[in-house]
Parts: sequence; structure tokens; C-alpha cells
Amino acid sequence: LEWWRRMSSPSRSLNPTPPLKGSFPLDHFGECKNFRIDYLKCLKQKEGAHAECIDQSQRYLQCRMDKGLMEKEEMTKLGFSKSRQKRKVSASTYSQTKESKGFVAGLNK
Repeated sequence: LEWWRRMSSPSRSLNPTPPLKGSFPLDHFGECKNFRIDYLKCLKQKEGAHAECIDQSQRYLQCRMDKGLMEKEEMTKLGFSKSRQKRKVSASTYSQTKESKGFVAGLNK
């Protein structure tokens, strides 16, 4: 029986360490819930085109930083540019791109 006790309770304890970046604590008290909902609604309306929901995304992340749910970081380091211009591609321009012709990455001909 003694060996069984030693097997079931390890002598050393595990001390997990959180990642330096990428730790995203849950918003248990719903402090940024409205911003999250706005962002998800935008994604749904725009059929997943996240570039169209940049403002909502930025407001959500800013709320998380303000409430201590993530480390404060410059928005430019999170992928947001200072200029708010969105790159728009017209239908005529798109028809001339590789993607419209079924381009597959790595198979450049």
C-alpha cells in the first residue's frame, strides 16, 4: 500500500507559467461584453470580412487593456495602422488578380 500512495501523489508539484504574450484572460464580469458583441455582430454582417470591422475590434481590445484583461500595448503593435484608410479592391481590379483565376500559393507559374 505504501508504494500506491507514493504513485498517486507526486513528490514535486507542477508550477505552470503563463506565456509572455497570448495570454487572454476571460472576461468573467462582462466588462467588455458590449464591445465583443458589437465586433461579432459586425463580423456576421460583413460575412467574416474582418477588415471591415477594424474599428469594433480596436474598441474591444482597448476595453480589455483599460480593464486589465490584457497587457497594455500600442495598437500599431497589435496590427492596427495609424491611418484609417481601408484597402478596397474594385471588381474590375479583382478580376485581374491571381486569386480570381484560382491562384494557389506555392504553385507560381
